[in-house]
Amino acid sequence: MTQNLLFLITLLFIQSLTIFFLSRKNFNNFFYLFRRIFKNEKTVYALVSLLFLPGTIIHEFSHFFTAMILFLPVKDIQIFPKFEEGQIKLGHVLYVKKDFLRGILVGIAPFFGALLFFFILGIFKLFPNKILGLNIALIYLIFTVSSVMFSSKQDLVDIVYLIPLLVFLAGIYYVFQPLINLSFFDRLKEIINGLRFFLEKVNFYLFISIIIHLFLMGIFFFVNKKSNK
Repeated sequence: MTQNLLFLITLLFIQSLTIFFLSRKNFNNFFYLFRRIFKNEKTVYALVSLLFLPGTIIHEFSHFFTAMILFLPVKDIQIFPKFEEGQIKLGHVLYVKKDFLRGILVGIAPFFGALLFFFILGIFKLFPNKILGLNIALIYLIFTVSSVMFSSKQDLVDIVYLIPLLVFLAGIYYVFQPLINLSFFDRLKEIINGLRFFLEKVNFYLFISIIIHLFLMGIFFFVNKKSNK
């Protein structure tokens, strides 16, 4: 059971890392596509923000609610884009940072907000579905949510801090597994099983996300190749 859990955690990390790079590439692909079609910069920013709006809402409100839960005053929340330092920023949440630990928790909140979204999809088994229109809507939502799981490289760095903790907890469980008949470890076993169930659902939709991103990259590659002839 512990080995299976470690595998699921490793798979989660690998797939998340893959999505991080693929989503950056596809974000730029859409940005340049809109810029090629529409010469007006404001129109380009508006279309990009509209395309990723569902994911942006989940991302920023994940920051917001986590900050509120941790009693960190929120100064401002923005879900509409701004162009700063040569880059487009889809949104932001400004809050009072009081300590390192709570800062990390708020920073990684969108990642877990996205995982919760995928878990809910898994619980209700919303994909794949016989209804074509519903599948298209879900594909779009999966794409936008996965595209903004990370707002910056720092978010990814913060996620890395959790990996040693999860490995440590799994190791503790493995070492004390012979004592599993005790009530405390019975409860721990339930938690491990719940975490494994959660990771199985989430990893499936992360895999779907990767397929969607690769498919879009293939389309962009084909279109760019045709346009350059």
